[in-house]
Amino acid sequence: MGMARNPFYHRGPIRTLSAFYNRQQETEQIASLLRVSQSVSIVGPRRIGKTSLLFHLQAPEVRHAHGLLPPEYIFVSINSEAMGQTTLSEAYALFLDALHDALSTSALEPGWKAGARPADYRRLDSVLHSLSQRGTTVAFFIDEFELLAANRNLDPAFFSGLRGLATRYAVSYVVASQHPLISLVYADNSVLSSPFFNVFVTLPLGVFEEDVAHGMLLALLAGENLPEPAMRAVLDLAGPHPFFLQVAAYHAYELAHTGRPWDEQTTAQLCKVFEEEAQPHYLYSWHNLNEDERYALANLTLVQDDLGMREALHQLQQQCLILPANSGYRYLSSSLQRFVRRQSVTDLIQLGPFVIDLRHRVVTAGSDILKLTRTQFDLLAYLAQQSGQTVPNRNLEAYIWHDEYVEDPERLKAAIKHLRRALGPWGDCIVNERGVGYALRVPAKAPYNGV
Repeated sequence: MGMARNPFYHRGPIRTLSAFYNRQQETEQIASLLRVSQSVSIVGPRRIGKTSLLFHLQAPEVRHAHGLLPPEYIFVSINSEAMGQTTLSEAYALFLDALHDALSTSALEPGWKAGARPADYRRLDSVLHSLSQRGTTVAFFIDEFELLAANRNLDPAFFSGLRGLATRYAVSYVVASQHPLISLVYADNSVLSSPFFNVFVTLPLGVFEEDVAHGMLLALLAGENLPEPAMRAVLDLAGPHPFFLQVAAYHAYELAHTGRPWDEQTTAQLCKVFEEEAQPHYLYSWHNLNEDERYALANLTLVQDDLGMREALHQLQQQCLILPANSGYRYLSSSLQRFVRRQSVTDLIQLGPFVIDLRHRVVTAGSDILKLTRTQFDLLAYLAQQSGQTVPNRNLEAYIWHDEYVEDPERLKAAIKHLRRALGPWGDCIVNERGVGYALRVPAKAPYNGV
């Protein structure tokens, strides 16, 4: 007997209506705006589901449910990947050819041949004028709008022209981008200064609510069961992020259908395969953060109330890397937190549960801010910098007491004792090699928030 079909996606956008979950509010809002020819900008980080939402909106069943069917409404899909380097004439040709295909698919006579020339603004204006006269409303769907905006061959007049079409005719645009349109400008602030960007309603797309995330798993399982430990592991690894939920659930489903009982080893296997697949996505997000944002993400416990970090925290929340929690923030998932702990960050030492802030001389462990004296901080930081190696007693004493150094083993023992006490449950991480020195060694599974 073969394995049941896996109901979860782990590659690419969702194109199947039955596999698409939630986003009812966003769908209804966009549909209502399209009925009055209002343009919409869908903004959200990579892999949050923007492309899947665009496919969902164009599905015949969804269009029928919201009264957006041809011939009254024509939806035109524009391939932005083909527009990164196009000339002005080629850009208009792509718009015209995509419009021709949409009309042909809708069993409407376009009135011109695909690839017809000239392909320019005047031709596009004429075609849309004709459709408007026929009572047809046109919506252009443009995914990855950054590619179009970054094309240096397209000047402000091009975007002003698109705005003019939306002003004169029943024409609207539904665009998706990682950043708000107003931020998509060149360094000289001239190319995209067009009023084109004033015609959009911005619709942010973020993660699910916790109960919605759990509901998605149950809905897509459609009566099948995943063991409860598997469900918990999926939610812990992925957080309420729709893409990562699909990835984690896909692999959990595969493991659950091997016939073996779900145990700690299976959970560890799920964690391994998920984090291997999530790693490139985490790296992409990490490389697109500035230094302040990386510092804030790695030092989340400490900076939550730092007014100087307010903008960095806002950007991290916009990128769905952190989520509001009580009066502060928490990581999207345990998997993301582990990834962050492995990164190099200016002015920080990250080792197991410890985040040692050299800038502010503060140490956090999990959600706790540790109260350390100057000597205790210096001891912990110095041991952490040695990457778990044993530091001879003499070296430690010389580093801590400098000019006041006198060989006094009892003074060092007392300092270590007080440091261990200050570290609380993490005190055992300081290991003594009798007669040699001390090392900071974090267990493979450090007890901080289950991470």
